[in-house]
Amino acid sequence: MKIDFFSDLSDELQATLKEYGLNIPSPEELRQQDKRSEEIKDRSENYDIHNLLHHFFTVYSRRIPVHKWNVHISDKLSESSKIIEIVNKLSHGDDINILLSNRVSKLNQSKFADLLLAEWGIHHLHFEESRSNELLFIYFSKSDAYLIDILQHENADGSMVTWTNTDLIQVMHDNWPNVLRPYVFKTNSQSPVLTTEERRILRNKAANTTIVVNDGTEYIPMGGGYSASKHPIHAIVQSESLYLTVKQLQKTVEENYPAIQQALSTYTTSPKLELKLGTNLEPMVVEVVHKIQLNLQQSEKNA
Repeated sequence: MKIDFFSDLSDELQATLKEYGLNIPSPEELRQQDKRSEEIKDRSENYDIHNLLHHFFTVYSRRIPVHKWNVHISDKLSESSKIIEIVNKLSHGDDINILLSNRVSKLNQSKFADLLLAEWGIHHLHFEESRSNELLFIYFSKSDAYLIDILQHENADGSMVTWTNTDLIQVMHDNWPNVLRPYVFKTNSQSPVLTTEERRILRNKAANTTIVVNDGTEYIPMGGGYSASKHPIHAIVQSESLYLTVKQLQKTVEENYPAIQQALSTYTTSPKLELKLGTNLEPMVVEVVHKIQLNLQQSEKNA
């Protein structure tokens, strides 16, 4: 019996990245991005798969799911003709990921992190595949797309600050307060109001901050925030959850292999078991020769 579900998981993650047209970093490249000591890296169990998981869920979250969106337009954009084409694409379920920043395909997601998305949960789109200086900012939730505003691309010298512009949150608060209600930290907050430049400095240091809007409502980060490595917190949580699930599946199969083998005896005496990921990235164990998915939640005789 040869079973290595972590190797299978690595293959599945890389295949998904390739399917989306995204670059696949090598274990060495991901290791170099980790600023921790080599001693810590060497002590980490299954270090390479953890790194790949962090990278995968980071870039995966930067993509916009392809389905028909219920589009909501803020009062800032109600008279804009520039958004018509994107609105049509969203409402018809077209793939608009070609309009994302080309940083989504970068191998070093710590260096080229989308901290606006990680902290505030807001995507930004270019208006052309060849990129544009004007950007459309959108918040996605469930089946709804909230088109917030159009802003100029941020300048590296700080003369134009966009990524930490809290006007984006103010527009959401003014137009769709119910959407932000789960993220209310305080009302009538007396917390100091940070400038866009102060937020810019803090973001560069991987510091998460709250946002206070005009009526004193204070919000925690709607995107969940980011870690010291600048990976989104939710990407780290998803990585750990999938890792532990796969680890448990491997243990379950190893401990119950004779029963699984008996359950599959009608089809084969030497089952070839591999880990696969479903359409929603759910892990499953499959006998790949006969394409039989095992149900390990019940008795193995029902495999």
